[in-house]
Amino acid sequence: MPNPPSLRKSNPSDSPILFFALNSDVLSLPQIDEYAETLIAQRISMVEGVSQVQVYGAMKYAVRAQMDPNALADRGIGVDDVDAAIRNANPNTPTGTLYGKFSNMTVQTNVQLDNAAQFKTLIVAYRNGAPVRLEEVANVMDSVENNKVASWFNGRRSVTMAVQRQPGTNTVAVVDSIKALIPQFKQQLPASVHLDILNDRSISIRQSVDDVQFSLLLAMGLVVMVIFCSCATCGRRSFLRWPCPLRSSARLPSCIC
Repeated sequence: MPNPPSLRKSNPSDSPILFFALNSDVLSLPQIDEYAETLIAQRISMVEGVSQVQVYGAMKYAVRAQMDPNALADRGIGVDDVDAAIRNANPNTPTGTLYGKFSNMTVQTNVQLDNAAQFKTLIVAYRNGAPVRLEEVANVMDSVENNKVASWFNGRRSVTMAVQRQPGTNTVAVVDSIKALIPQFKQQLPASVHLDILNDRSISIRQSVDDVQFSLLLAMGLVVMVIFCSCATCGRRSFLRWPCPLRSSARLPSCIC
């Protein structure tokens, strides 16, 4: 056996009860992911009975720099030098602190680079008195943090959200509360963004309840029919006037309860 056996315990009730798919023909996936993470997932998490909202196929925006080994070697620049230049030019630390008589305030300036166009002009080193910019030694592009995951809905790239309920809560009630928010989401989302329900576990629960109710009504009807047929076989042709079968039929609902 190459690997030892593994054992994992899972609770079927922890499975997501509702899946949403968010896609668009106009906006990019990072923009769609921004709506999913900040607008929809946060609001659904506040619904009573919701445990958490997981986002699958998340496409958070990021800038990628693919180094050119030949360009680095020609200029005598190492990958560590480029990494240090990028980190130093894109800090996320407070600039300083203002000390007052009763309170202190931390000052933080926005000096971060936001997109690939700003990173391309970043100076990574100096050679022969001339600056070497990042675009000269690397292919800089707008991308996502993790480009190895993806999700599709109806043949289109999308962002999928899975809603999990809290233990002991009513699945149908939680799903109804979430679905009541869908009109609000569609009003807040751009017209080019489509919000669709991918899977709804409450549908099977509703169908099971309907089947149980139908079976109970059918059983009650059969019992009533047997009671009246039994009276008829006893030779009492006026059994419809006889109150005994009617009383027995009236007591059936209380017996089931």
